[in-house]
Amino acid sequence: MEIIGIVGPFGSGKSTVAKYLEKKFGYEKITLSSFLRKEANNRGVKKMTRKLLQDIGNEFRVKMGPEVLAKLAFEEVKLRKIKKAIIDGIRNPAEIEFLKKQGNFTLLGISANIKYRFQRLKKLKSKAVLSWEDFQKYDARDKGKGQKTTGLLTGKCFDMAERMIENNGTKKEFLEQINKFIKKT
Repeated sequence: MEIIGIVGPFGSGKSTVAKYLEKKFGYEKITLSSFLRKEANNRGVKKMTRKLLQDIGNEFRVKMGPEVLAKLAFEEVKLRKIKKAIIDGIRNPAEIEFLKKQGNFTLLGISANIKYRFQRLKKLKSKAVLSWEDFQKYDARDKGKGQKTTGLLTGKCFDMAERMIENNGTKKEFLEQINKFIKKT
């Protein structure tokens, strides 16, 4: 079993990496936020927001431990007998530590200029249109500002990545970097 974890700020290109690895290299994707969306649906939430999902994630980590989302993802990997998995959306160092203990785990950090990320998110139809101020507020929270050890700590997670890809150029350049990453993995 091989697991690649993906970490980075929202809008950096994590989903693009996951989709590309699925399509071109046969990996199967598990997105940590899918567990949060499922919980929100179970609660009857009609409007999914970034803040709501962040809040549910923090609640899960307080109640069930900071590694809970990684545990849920790993259980799914085992249940589905996935040989090559991508775990997208890592937000807490405990998730990384848990996945490292499972063996054959690589953490890939995706970075991008904050203004590029904001522009990319504005183009996505599935996401709520954010003002620049809201984007900065959610970005700071996501990176760990004002968060406890059970909170969103993407900044700390990013620092733990063994490999990095910068996504400030064209999509073609980004995909070439992903290909190089896979060849070295």
